[in-house]
Amino acid sequence: MARDILNATLQLDRIHCFDEGDGWGNAEPYLWTAFFKIDGTTCHVTDDLRLAGTATVVTTPGSHGNLGTTDVAAGDNVTIPSQIGLFQTTLKPIPTPAALSNIVPDIPAIIGVVCVLMEEDNVSDDGAEAGHAALNAGVMSALNQIIATRSFTNQDITEAEINKFVGAIEDKVKDAIKNQQNFFENIWSWLNADDTIGSKVFFFTQDQLAPGKTVNFSERFKNEGDWQLFGHAIATVQCPAEAVANLGKILSGQKTAYDADGMRRFRDTDFRKMPGLQEWWQKAERLAPHVAQAAILDRSMHAAAAGLLKGAGDLLKQRDKAIPEAVIRHAQTVFQGLLKSGNREAKKVAAQGLQVLPALNGKTPNQAFELLSKVTPMRDVKAAQMRPLGIARFREVPR
Repeated sequence: MARDILNATLQLDRIHCFDEGDGWGNAEPYLWTAFFKIDGTTCHVTDDLRLAGTATVVTTPGSHGNLGTTDVAAGDNVTIPSQIGLFQTTLKPIPTPAALSNIVPDIPAIIGVVCVLMEEDNVSDDGAEAGHAALNAGVMSALNQIIATRSFTNQDITEAEINKFVGAIEDKVKDAIKNQQNFFENIWSWLNADDTIGSKVFFFTQDQLAPGKTVNFSERFKNEGDWQLFGHAIATVQCPAEAVANLGKILSGQKTAYDADGMRRFRDTDFRKMPGLQEWWQKAERLAPHVAQAAILDRSMHAAAAGLLKGAGDLLKQRDKAIPEAVIRHAQTVFQGLLKSGNREAKKVAAQGLQVLPALNGKTPNQAFELLSKVTPMRDVKAAQMRPLGIARFREVPR
């Protein structure tokens, strides 16, 4: 079975200082980060089952002062700014040759970040930036070297393997700083160079990022004081805006006017503020192929799916007006049609959808989103959770 395309977020949240370790004064930490992914966007498996392509590396700005503070004492928490701590991307599984796709599954993508926590001392600002640039170049080179050694039978990338490359990169960083600074700056930084508090590479495979679940991670550095870096990763199955676009092509015989761009804008903005909606959107994405199949075979399903598709775009433009009854009817027809499908998951989600629909009558889209964000489309939803929302307990569809 092919893996889903994921929308993935990797975020470094904060740094906690247990001990600043800077003698007389407070510490002046800064953070270098380089995010990366190895996925089907730029990589593929060749006919001889070797991995080919290049990594995607996203660099971040700044060195000295890029954490927004130069005065950190024991007990302080430093929030990591999004411009150096946030990476949002799409993870596509790495495809195998088309001729072998039925017997050789795709390879899971990888997402990660290289973190180097530093303490500012006497290195010049230009010197620090030169070291940062050398780090970025070293990360790209190291990842591409790793890719060149991978194959279908040797997919795993180990932490020890990455750390070996990070050690080699450190020497390049020191050389870059030295080459950037003038003679007197080198003498000054030699007396008290910027210190590396610690470095860490966090990375996750596509299979480790269960959709809708948050993976928390951290690393403690007991060097130049005592520090701990915290972050998290989260992934969702690619939003139905893409699946809807494909469904729209199938329904194009009716010249369905669907607003795919509007749906993508919603995905990239307000949708991210309502994490409770993620599981509903994942279900919708998985239903799209079954809706398309049913629409081809059943004229009433075709008309209802087309009407629902157009209505969804209209709802996002008028989110403070009540959902039209016609949209509710179209959704009801689609769910009832899916109950007749041969797919058990489609039948179960359709049954859940039919139970939720009555609670959406008279609601605006904004109210509907708020309601759905509080209800998880799972078989174990408690009746006590449902009653305040006016929704009957979900029932499992018989096998």
